[in-house]
Amino acid sequence: MRPSSFGITATIPVAATSSPTPVPMPHPAPNSAEVPLSFNDSVYANVTSGTSRITLPPGSSRTDLSIVENSGEPTIVCKGSCSLTRVRIQSREGVRCVSGNINLTWVYITATGVGSDHADGLQCYSPGSTGAVTVKNSTFKMAGATTAGYFSADNWQGSHVFENVLFEGGNHGLRIPADGGSSVSLKNVYFVRGSFRYGAYQFDVVNGRRINIEQWENVRWASWRGDELVLGDLIKRP
Repeated sequence: MRPSSFGITATIPVAATSSPTPVPMPHPAPNSAEVPLSFNDSVYANVTSGTSRITLPPGSSRTDLSIVENSGEPTIVCKGSCSLTRVRIQSREGVRCVSGNINLTWVYITATGVGSDHADGLQCYSPGSTGAVTVKNSTFKMAGATTAGYFSADNWQGSHVFENVLFEGGNHGLRIPADGGSSVSLKNVYFVRGSFRYGAYQFDVVNGRRINIEQWENVRWASWRGDELVLGDLIKRP
C-alpha cells in the first residue's frame, strides 16, 4: 500500500541507494483456470512486439514476445527442442513443431484461417520425427478456416502433455489421430462449449488403434460471462 503523506511535517533524510529496485515480473490476473484470458492479458505486459515470422534452431528459447502477422505460414517454427514463455501470437497459422522437446508456458495463440486455409494454433508435422510437446497455462483460440487449436498427424511420433490449457473455436479444439503421437495427457484442460464446428476434441482411429490417453483429469466445459471464464461440467473420458 502506498504510504499517506497527510500530517507529515518533518524532513526525512533519504539514504543513498546502492542499486535500483528490480522491476517485478508480470503476473497473470487471477482466474480459476490459470490460463491467459485474452491477447491483452496482464501476463504480457512486458512483451516486445514484432511483425515477422521466426524459425528457431534446436535449443532455442523466446520469452516475452508478441507477434502479429498474416502470412498464412507458421508464425513460429521450432526446428528442434525449444521453449516459449509468455509469448502471444495473432496470425493465420501459429506454431509448427518439427521434433524434440518443445515447451510452451503462458502462451496465447489466436489464429484465424482465411479462404482455403487449414489453420492450426499449433501443428506437429515432420513425418517420422519424434518429440515431447508440453503445454502449460496456455490458450488456443481459433476462428475462420481452421483444423484445430492443436493438431498432430502424419506419422509424428511424439507425446503431448497439456496442463491448465484452454481451447476455443475451430473445427476441433484438440485433434490427434493415432498416427499423430504415442500418447496424450490432459490435466485441467477446458473447452469452450458451443465454440467448435465439429467437436471439442477428436482422437481419430487409424488402422484400428487410437492414441493412448495416459491422463484425463479435470477436463471440463467452460463458458464466458463477459470477460470472466466460467468452468462447467466435467467431460467424460473418451
